[in-house]
Amino acid sequence: MENKKGVIYVLTNPSFPKYVKIGYSDNVNKRLEELNRSECIPFAFRLYAYYKVENRLSDKKVHELIDGLNPELRSVENINGRERKREFYAMSKEQAYGILKSIATINNLEKNLVLVEPTKKELEEEEEATEIENIPLSLEQFYINKNKKLIRLHEKIFKDFKKVYNEVYEEVRPNYIAIRNERGKNICEVHILKSKIRINTRVPKDETLLIGEKVPDTHLWSLNYSIFLDNEKDIDKVVGILKDVYQQIK
Repeated sequence: MENKKGVIYVLTNPSFPKYVKIGYSDNVNKRLEELNRSECIPFAFRLYAYYKVENRLSDKKVHELIDGLNPELRSVENINGRERKREFYAMSKEQAYGILKSIATINNLEKNLVLVEPTKKELEEEEEATEIENIPLSLEQFYINKNKKLIRLHEKIFKDFKKVYNEVYEEVRPNYIAIRNERGKNICEVHILKSKIRINTRVPKDETLLIGEKVPDTHLWSLNYSIFLDNEKDIDKVVGILKDVYQQIK
């Protein structure tokens, strides 16, 4: 591998706030200029953080690490029968930074990690994008191009849960469906992925219901427990978890 100093970068874009771009560049400012020449996206990419490295293409190891932990996070599309993996990941910018920070700490190279201060314009664009994101969607709009089997699975979970607590309701966001209690508090977020459903909620107090996994504290999520589901086998336990969480936040 050619030795040349560069950076592994984390880019964000208010156009798709649920994703980050993780890649490598010898000149990250030039890379930003290239990406921001496009008129196909409403907002520009911004540099959120970077990690100085000695070798080119070091980002591939980071990609392998994330893909190994959860391959569902990566943006993958099929074009004319050929799979194309992109450098976009469905994670928060804080999560991405946490991964680089862990790598830097392991290598005792925290000095190589830089968190970039956003400009006033970038903060204004993020605020504008948030306002756009908060425009309500319908379930029909959200379900477009989603797996029909997973849609039915989600609908059964919500129906069974609502039988117990009729006051709960759904609110559709661009990237997930929030299930809330009567006070508007989030019980869970339902993400319909390519091959499974991911439900982000809170850790149930009833240990017999532990069928998911705790989200690392570094992610700073209030919904810090994830359940993955692709069939009806565990629906009763999932509904049990939602009932447990409902009691926690009521």
